[in-house]
Parts: sequence; C-alpha cells; structure tokens
Amino acid sequence: MTQFDLVLAGGTVIDPATGLDDRRDIGIRGGRIAAIEPSLVEAEAGTVIDATDRFVVPGLVDLHVHVYPGVADLSVDADATCLGRGVTTVADGGSAGANTWPGFRRWVVDTARTRVVAFLNISLLGQVDTHLGELHDLRFADPERAARVAVANPDAIVGFKVRLSGTLAGDNGLEALRRALWAGRATGLPVMAHIGGTPFEIGSALALMGAGDIVTHSFTGWNPGGIVDDDGRVIPAARNARARGVRFDVGHGGGSFSWAAAEAAIADGFEPDTISTDLHRFNIAGPVGDLPETMSKLLHLGVPLERVIAKTTSAPATSLGVPGRGVGRLELGGVADVTVLAIEEAPRALADSLGAVRTVTRHLVPVGVVRAGVSVPIQPRVTEPPEGISPG
Repeated sequence: MTQFDLVLAGGTVIDPATGLDDRRDIGIRGGRIAAIEPSLVEAEAGTVIDATDRFVVPGLVDLHVHVYPGVADLSVDADATCLGRGVTTVADGGSAGANTWPGFRRWVVDTARTRVVAFLNISLLGQVDTHLGELHDLRFADPERAARVAVANPDAIVGFKVRLSGTLAGDNGLEALRRALWAGRATGLPVMAHIGGTPFEIGSALALMGAGDIVTHSFTGWNPGGIVDDDGRVIPAARNARARGVRFDVGHGGGSFSWAAAEAAIADGFEPDTISTDLHRFNIAGPVGDLPETMSKLLHLGVPLERVIAKTTSAPATSLGVPGRGVGRLELGGVADVTVLAIEEAPRALADSLGAVRTVTRHLVPVGVVRAGVSVPIQPRVTEPPEGISPG
C-alpha cells in the first residue's frame, strides 16, 4: 500500500492563511492533505507531480462568477471554465433567485466537480436575461422568500446578490438593496452589491452596508456609481464603508474593470480585499479570460504576489464563511484543493473592460489543479466567445 495517493513535489508553497512561504512537498491521501514537509522524496506515492519552479497554493477561490448555463443567459460551465483553469471553489453571483434556485441546486451545485456556492439573487427571477433587468419590477424582490431559501440551503447559499445599475434596476436600486440587506440581516449572511452606472450617488448605497457585506465591481469605469472620483481619489463613503467592515471586490466582468480606476485607487492606498472575475460567456474570451489572468492585472498594478494569492484564497474564503470546509488554505486533514501556478516572464497586452490596454511583463498561468485529492487536467484558455445571444 502506498503512503500517499499523490505528492506535489518541489514547489514553493504559498499559503497566506498559515503564513507558509517556502519550498515544501505536499502529500495527499484519501482526498485530504496528509503531509506538508520539506521533502517527501522517500515516500511511496501513487502519482508524483513535479512542481519545481512553480508556486503551489491553496485551490483558488473566485468570489464572483456566473455558472447556470441554460437558465441564466450569460452563464458558463463551472468545470470547464473555472476548475479547468485552476479554480477549485466558485461563488455564483446571483444567477439564481428563489424561484430558479431548485434547478441551480440540482444541476450545478450537486453535480459540478468544482465546489459551487452562491449568492442568491434578491430577485426571484435571478439573472435570466441579458437585456432585461431583474429589478425593474420590485414585486420580484421578495426578501422573505429569499431568506427562506437561504435558510433551507445553508451548505450552498453564502449570501444575497443585488445589482444596482440603472439598466438593471431602473430607479429601484436603493430599495432593492434595502430588501437584500433585510434578508441578509435575517439570516446572518452578507450582501454582495454590484455597483456602477447607478442613477444615484453610490455613497447612499455604501452608507446602508455593514460588516461582511461586499461591493463588487470596485474598479468600475462607469460613473456615476464608482468609488473613484474625477480627481482620481477614492470617495470618503468607500473609506467609511471599509472602516465599518464592508469588503471591496474586483469583479472584473465585461464592463466593470478600468485600468485607470484601479491604478488611481491603489495609488490612493485602496487595494481590493478580493480579486474575482465576474466570469461569463461575454467576457471569457476577453477581457477576463480566467482568474489567473485577472490576478496578473493586480500583480502588474504593484500588488505583491503573496497578497494577490491571499486575495484569491484566504480572503474570499473568509467572505464566503467557508474556511472551516478546507477552502482557501492548506492544512493537515483538510480537503486537498490545490492549485499550481507558473509565472511567464514575457510582455503581454491585457485589456480592461473599456478597451484600454496595459502591457504586463509577469503573467500568472495555471499549470496544475487538484480538487478533493484528484488531479484535474488544465483546459486551454477560451479564445472564442461561446455561442449565444449577443449582449448587443
């Protein structure tokens, strides 16, 4: 009998949750981490993965994706586009609402190899259409029903989602946020609020949010509705919200990440708490690609590698309330979710959501991923948009 089912050997292990940043071998047995040692070369292993000159990190966590294909119009398949690109845990950002949740539970949460949790849309509809916002009719924003569904699914629903943009909520954004916050307070779960393009000053929304709530699309170039003013400074309302414990997430998306806004915010001392993609079928071929590509943009902006990894492992696990499930950290006895990353040292042009381009010289790429102790093949990056209705 072999000592380990799998050994990841020779890599530099970076685990922000434990402070480990050193060369280590990781031994996996029965789907769990059985050893983290300077060397396991003498151990018997069914499979050895050579991670020399690579970074071995906790399985990446993407705090904001859309993975309800066939129902939520803009969604992609979690296993092919997330797990296959090094991401072991994802949180769907409101693709399902209370009425469409049963299908999401049955066909996504319970069947994907990727660990999938969700922010339940405060709209009963979820995001069923690209063109028609789910909050133009407030009758769909039913906080009591949303709360009941969340209470019935504590293993899978980690919070509530509300989109505040005028195109999606009309004039109902602030009231929809209040209803989402009611559901959040009733259940003890956070609210993720999508900002950008709001018909009201975003400070009025930020003032309603509290500790643990999440602002996604923090570096949107849409104004009004962003947290960076015309002078390139982070607005006081965002700083006040952070002081209260509100967390700020990248949520890149197809229209919600501006190089200029990100550069200004970081120069003003306002890094994001978490890095996520808002991955969907209208941005997967570009400008988003995958989580490592989004991480590369923050690396280019001067965020050190260790903090970039923290913002895609331990930090989102904290936001999701799931670190006790072996998410976002490497620990003995914990579920063996591990990502292996390489850094390509070569110029590469990366665009933001507005078409602006920066040339990065260090680019993170996934070269290996283990989910629950099983090595999963890395899939090629998507280069052509999936078929479907154009967002137009």
